[in-house]
Amino acid sequence: MNWKVLKSDEVISVGFFRLRRDQCELPDGRINDHYYVMEFADWVNIVPVTSEGMMVLVKQYRHGAGAAFLEIPGGSTDGRNNEDPKVAGERELLEETGYKPREMIYCGYHYPNPALQNNRMHTFLALGCEKVADQSLDPFEDLTVELKSVADVFGMWMRGELRHSLIFASLGLAMPHLQKAGFKIYGQ
Repeated sequence: MNWKVLKSDEVISVGFFRLRRDQCELPDGRINDHYYVMEFADWVNIVPVTSEGMMVLVKQYRHGAGAAFLEIPGGSTDGRNNEDPKVAGERELLEETGYKPREMIYCGYHYPNPALQNNRMHTFLALGCEKVADQSLDPFEDLTVELKSVADVFGMWMRGELRHSLIFASLGLAMPHLQKAGFKIYGQ
């Protein structure tokens, strides 16, 4: 079932992104001369909930879509040193929101786009989040923090009001863990 890579060439490598072109042999012997793969470090999303039951969200402009999106905090692991996704998630949560969790629960991972990308998206539920610092954003991050109840966020999720597919998937992975922790999900 797997394809055999006969040849692989780097097309471009810029910062956090690498594009390669593979020549692949399929199981039936056919040759695909130009299959392109984007390489990224693994990503991480955090579903942060305060001790008062409020989800900590970020709203930010996404230039590719030309629109602002309501999201959960997240970012990239440091691929140079194989950074643990939990460590990256705690760092991203603190940098983007100033919140620190009491407990981190791993919810699982998925592949954002396995046809074209090699990376995984890890999701953590962060419980007991408390504001401990100001935001410490990267030079070109432009986001604001919003608090909404867990039920309100899942209401938006189920009505299709959240448009970022990676956020949508991470909320789905976190849902059973939130229910187990006693949080009301929309429609319950």
